[in-house]
Amino acid sequence: MARTNAGSRGLSIPPVLGLVIAIAVLYFAREILIPLTLALLISFLLGPLAAQFEKWRVPRGAASVLTVALAFSVVAGVGWVVANQLMGTFSDFPMYAGNIQKKLEAVEGKSFGLTRVISSFEEIGRPAAEKHDGEGDRRPGSLRDGAREETPVPVEIVQQHNMVQEIRDYAGGVLKPMGMALLALVFTIFMLIDRESIRNRVLRLMGEQRLQATTQAMDDAAHRVSRYMMMQFLVNAMFGAVTGIGLYFVGVPNWILWGVMGLFLRFVSYVGPVVAGSLPLIVALGTSVGWRAPVEVVGVYVATELVTGNFIEPLLYGVNTGLSALAILASTIFWALIWGPVGLILSTPLTVCLSVFARYSPQFQFLNVLLGDEPVLSPDVVFYQRLLALDQNDAWTLMETLLKQKSMVAVFDEVVIPALAMAERDRHSGQLEPRREEFIVQTVNDMVTELTEAEAKSSEMPQREGRVLCLAAADAADEIVATMMAHFATQEGYPAITFPAGDSTEELLAALAIQPSDVICISSVPPFAAGRAKAVAKRIRGTTRGARLIAGLWTAAPAGPDQVERLKHSFSAAAVVTSLAEALVELRAADAPKEEPAPVAQG
Repeated sequence: MARTNAGSRGLSIPPVLGLVIAIAVLYFAREILIPLTLALLISFLLGPLAAQFEKWRVPRGAASVLTVALAFSVVAGVGWVVANQLMGTFSDFPMYAGNIQKKLEAVEGKSFGLTRVISSFEEIGRPAAEKHDGEGDRRPGSLRDGAREETPVPVEIVQQHNMVQEIRDYAGGVLKPMGMALLALVFTIFMLIDRESIRNRVLRLMGEQRLQATTQAMDDAAHRVSRYMMMQFLVNAMFGAVTGIGLYFVGVPNWILWGVMGLFLRFVSYVGPVVAGSLPLIVALGTSVGWRAPVEVVGVYVATELVTGNFIEPLLYGVNTGLSALAILASTIFWALIWGPVGLILSTPLTVCLSVFARYSPQFQFLNVLLGDEPVLSPDVVFYQRLLALDQNDAWTLMETLLKQKSMVAVFDEVVIPALAMAERDRHSGQLEPRREEFIVQTVNDMVTELTEAEAKSSEMPQREGRVLCLAAADAADEIVATMMAHFATQEGYPAITFPAGDSTEELLAALAIQPSDVICISSVPPFAAGRAKAVAKRIRGTTRGARLIAGLWTAAPAGPDQVERLKHSFSAAAVVTSLAEALVELRAADAPKEEPAPVAQG
């Protein structure tokens, strides 16, 4: 017997364990992953410019370096100007302190002790010697009743920092971010130079068997991220321009500085706009005489953020990110905890990439369901779930919403009848409780009755020859759909009659004296639609000769050509339909005038 090579078996890792391992790698390898991720996102933005340089016959290496150098020069120039103005503003803060203190004292009774809170912080920040000097009469060893109390003096050991420690602290606070920025620039240059090679290596790593899925994932991620970052830059630039102009009219100094800072700070989700508005608010408090300017500053930022976040961003972003609002908030918190302040900036692009990866990876489909903004349940499933939950209000709300978007026949075909089919499936498998079954049947029947009666009163019905007789094959669900069919047949101008499921159908049809112009529609809902429709057809065969038959196998495709042929063999003009819309087409076709053959010319 052949032996199985255990080493050739693939290592299968549960998705939850894989997710935990990935989070651990993201946290402990953040020193190298943050520059790499920054370089990847920057390469998305600079890729089109580098490609344009290559079209101008600039070598790829030179084009990549030139692109990065140009972008770095622009950012460094803007940063230098902003830093200089910001330092000048900070140097003027002592002049603002008196005015701010007066405003706080004027509203102390309405500010919930804000002045006392500030005084407490000042007290905490005072040197220890000043505190002791002010409390000389309460210190141990002070004169009390003319006698000096002898107490031991506490000894405090102060550790002095040596030069090595000073350099280490400075390196951790300044040199480390600069090193990560330099590393990101180097990664960006190499990514721009070897972008095709990197793409091919990723494709090879994922496997040739998944070539199509990997290609679609890479294209989708690149498109979504690049479009999102470009749109975000435009939106933030608009935010900065509007707030800067607003501050100019308010009279806040350095309004260009605050506009530029608003542009860049808004890349930090949720926190950025608050910080961007706090600094000019402090300046307005210190430079203005009254409260009008501070209130106007708050109004400028609040109004601009509300309009931008609720109208402009949804209009411009559209489906570029593919993330829900809750996913964006959760991803912001997650990446901030993992990567700190940089995670706030990279949270949305990284989550977009993760959602796209999960979409094309079967093992991580649950992430796409949790993060994406696409509907995860179809309307018919949502409608049936609300009925299962005995929530009539939500079911009605969903129905009214859908009727505003589609016609009634489309809503019945796409939502109500599939929900009845799911209820029948669960009932036959023993999963549907009797009380829920009764609630579903009663609720859907009431909905159909109310909606069809309202439509019948508001429409004019033409009169046609022949009758439409709608027969329910077996269950209450079949009878409900038969009622729908009768309603739409009446809308077409046919006198329509609905027959409930029962053994007296043959006698009723015989009493009605079926005519060749009549149409008989058998209504049958899955899961046993074809078999039940065939049984009804056999049972009424003797009383309906000459009439046209429509077998409604709702929501299910016909069992096959042989099934259709057997139905046609029973009735000379039998038709098999799977929706109410198809049934109406058959009705109109049966009533259409027959074209007479053209006369043959006599030679």
